[in-house]
Amino acid sequence: MAKVVCVTSCITGIAHTYMAAEALEQAGKKLGHEVIVETQGSAGSNPLKQDVINSADAVIFAVDLEVKDRDRFNGKPYIQVGVAKAMKSAVELVEQVLAAAADGTAAKVGEGSPAKAAEAKTPSEPKEKKGGFFGGLFGKK
Repeated sequence: MAKVVCVTSCITGIAHTYMAAEALEQAGKKLGHEVIVETQGSAGSNPLKQDVINSADAVIFAVDLEVKDRDRFNGKPYIQVGVAKAMKSAVELVEQVLAAAADGTAAKVGEGSPAKAAEAKTPSEPKEKKGGFFGGLFGKK
């Protein structure tokens, strides 16, 4: 039995986030694998414990938004898809990520990340701050 951890989040963070989570969990049961899901949405999130992430064989990000605290998953083989795909094709996603992790073709979280390149850059000059709530959208005062 393999262990897959997942993160789901949609734009509004309500229905689709939880529908995708349920689909992935059910796919895991059907395939005989342990699938544990962290939902991130407008109702908050239920962060996975780091030891659960560390013990996972692979990660599925079924998200329409950026994953919060993505670096917790660094080094783990993963795939990333939209929430709708997870709701429609959860069994295939679980099979796909585990196959890619097993044969070494899966991308790994944190590898080739633009965030690493950004750290090496020197800070740029601060931009001119525009006044008002709308940041000068309607002209300067």
